[in-house]
Amino acid sequence: MKKRSNSSSAFPHPIYLSTVLKSNFQHSVTRFFEPLVEINQAHAIMLAHSGIIAQRHAATLLKALGQIGKERKKLECYSFTGLEEDLFFYVERRLANLCGADLSGHLSVARSRNDVDITLYRMVLRKELLQTASQVHRLQRVLLDLAQSHVRSVFPVVTHTQFAQPTTLGHYLMATVEFLHRDLARLMESYHTVNQCPLGACVATTTGFSIDRSLLGRLLGFDTILENAYGCIASVDYLLESVGTVSTLMVSLGRFVQDLLLWSSQESGLLILPDGFVQGSSIMPQKRNPVALEHLRILASNAVGQCQAVVLGLHNTPFGDIVDAEDDIQPTVRAVFEYSERVLELSKAVLEAAEFNVGKALSKCRSGEITLTELADWLVRNRRLPFRTAHRIVSQVGKSLRARPARRRGEPQSQRISTLLQVASQTVAGTAILVAPDLMSSILDPVQFVEARKVFGGPSPRTVERSIARRRTLISRQERWLQEKKGVLDTYARQLNRLS
Repeated sequence: MKKRSNSSSAFPHPIYLSTVLKSNFQHSVTRFFEPLVEINQAHAIMLAHSGIIAQRHAATLLKALGQIGKERKKLECYSFTGLEEDLFFYVERRLANLCGADLSGHLSVARSRNDVDITLYRMVLRKELLQTASQVHRLQRVLLDLAQSHVRSVFPVVTHTQFAQPTTLGHYLMATVEFLHRDLARLMESYHTVNQCPLGACVATTTGFSIDRSLLGRLLGFDTILENAYGCIASVDYLLESVGTVSTLMVSLGRFVQDLLLWSSQESGLLILPDGFVQGSSIMPQKRNPVALEHLRILASNAVGQCQAVVLGLHNTPFGDIVDAEDDIQPTVRAVFEYSERVLELSKAVLEAAEFNVGKALSKCRSGEITLTELADWLVRNRRLPFRTAHRIVSQVGKSLRARPARRRGEPQSQRISTLLQVASQTVAGTAILVAPDLMSSILDPVQFVEARKVFGGPSPRTVERSIARRRTLISRQERWLQEKKGVLDTYARQLNRLS
């Protein structure tokens, strides 16, 4: 029988070290070092406050932790050899070196890697959620200002890739503001889910020591503490909710970017990007490729892909402590927010610089059948026809226009449609309806089409202006929430340092 290699008998196996522990250690150094030191500081303060360790021991531990906290750059150059399994044990070893193993061992009472790790993940994730929420807020501001400047810019609505009706660019942009408002609300709710402290859960059943879990939460800037100790360790819904929220945001933004990209085509010509966001060709000197928008689309798709990877990684895992929900999935979670941050930053810059060809947009709205809905509505209002009958008549007009698109020289479009209406109404309703060309021109005017739609949520400039005013108020409330949460995260760290 072949003898096994001695290298397999001791932990960690060299392959396990190189494929798992080393990369996880480096990721932890980059992302989790600062919050780990803060968790240790908070735990020392709480143990002393609860009378579990002596105040003098806590003071020594806090002094040593302060020194370790200053070793970030040194640690980034540290050559990980597996002497300690992970960052948690590295800090524990450094603490023992600085103040002795017996004294440093006091810090291990009433805690586990389990609750420490979950707390680390939540502390980093809450910052990422807050950063994303702040970027969404700033993008909303840009879109609101853009919408304000285009409340009267008539623009074609496209449904099923075909021109449908006129609206205004301001009205369209307000739709993006509204979905971003909902995205920001979801990010705020996700922040609330994440910012609950699991410390004190230990392995999954708390401890026999009389610790103060509420104090731990307050010291680390959490809004509240998670109650059930098993759920503290086993639950992954905080991760799923967070990446799900980002996934929804990226899908919505990706669809918006797709519109912008279509508007940038030569056939459309409705959007012009400045030179800083376009790319030339290595062979075709005339090319102006709107590559910033193409990058936005794939970056958003990459973010969604990372979100799905998180969900798939956690799907069908046991409801308990399991490595699938720990170190190995954390880089994927980070990638979600890294991609989304790039999308939001670039989107804001592109929209601040973009120029919309509103003259061409108006021309497109005047050149086709895009306002025929209003003709059907006019027949209902002024000829008392049932809408379905009016729809059949105007549909016949539209078919005739498409069948014979060319007009006789000098014949206005309004005159042609008036003639076609007479024929269609005679055929469908048995009575020819006469509408003078001047009146027909007014009925089909896209500016009038937009002005007439004053219903709440419609594109009438006054309606959109009222919507913008309401939205500014709502956004200001969200801004206050963002400032409050940023203030809490800034304050707890300063207070923790003072107590240390």
